[in-house]
Amino acid sequence: MANQYKIKKIMNNNVVLAEDLSNNREAVLVGKGLGFGKKTNAIVSISKEAIEKMFITYDESLKNDYFKLIDSIDETIIETCSDIILKAEGVLGQLNSRIHVVLTDHISFALERLEMGLDIENPFLDEIKALYPKEYELGVYARKRFKKKLGIDIGQGELGFIALHLNAAKQNKEVKEALRDTRLIKELVSIIEESLDYTIEKSINYNRLMDHLKGCIHRVKTGTTVENPLIDILKSEFQESFAIALKIKEKLDEALEVEIPIGELGYLTIHINRIKKTKNT
Repeated sequence: MANQYKIKKIMNNNVVLAEDLSNNREAVLVGKGLGFGKKTNAIVSISKEAIEKMFITYDESLKNDYFKLIDSIDETIIETCSDIILKAEGVLGQLNSRIHVVLTDHISFALERLEMGLDIENPFLDEIKALYPKEYELGVYARKRFKKKLGIDIGQGELGFIALHLNAAKQNKEVKEALRDTRLIKELVSIIEESLDYTIEKSINYNRLMDHLKGCIHRVKTGTTVENPLIDILKSEFQESFAIALKIKEKLDEALEVEIPIGELGYLTIHINRIKKTKNT
């Protein structure tokens, strides 16, 4: 099924600004060949299948920012980023439309640094892989796409940053918040490792711990409480692990500027004790 559109502006062969004549809404349409051979003010039929991505231009600044990028960045980068975002929405669901601007701009800058011979380091790669596995795999996909389309290997570190951008767009938040949470979780894991004098193996217990810490931060931010009726027993039975959980609580209280519910310590104690057992086996 096709809709009638009035072409308002042709950005390149794959991106046009058009008015949907069925509802008089202006939208940016992204799809292979959408702009090819079209003329401004022409009335054209475009099928839903031909449109890979559409975002309504309620946000004038979003539209203007995207058009500025299109004018200044190689078309292949625009196409590849659109392909990655389309793939990501198939896996993660709808993403914040601003991802088209933010990710494309980020990738463009990263490619400039790579061309200058500057390596892109990511100190949070293990954490990103454990916390956001779907986004990480999409980062792997992005790395392959850029290698194929541009002949450039963006590297392991950059695919991690792409994963963070996708997660931020999924959660409808700024990427700096996703990065801040990831950094905080890395610090919390370091507290546990230093307390146990043990480097935690990247195993199922590590992944469970990461998931719990991520969930804990989310619950605190959203004001969700968790209860653990066994807290007194855990405190008595696993004194060392509970003491480490208290250190985690102190760090979270400081970082998030809120009192962490005591119930969180019970479940955290269980995770820490599992890791302690692994150390002793």
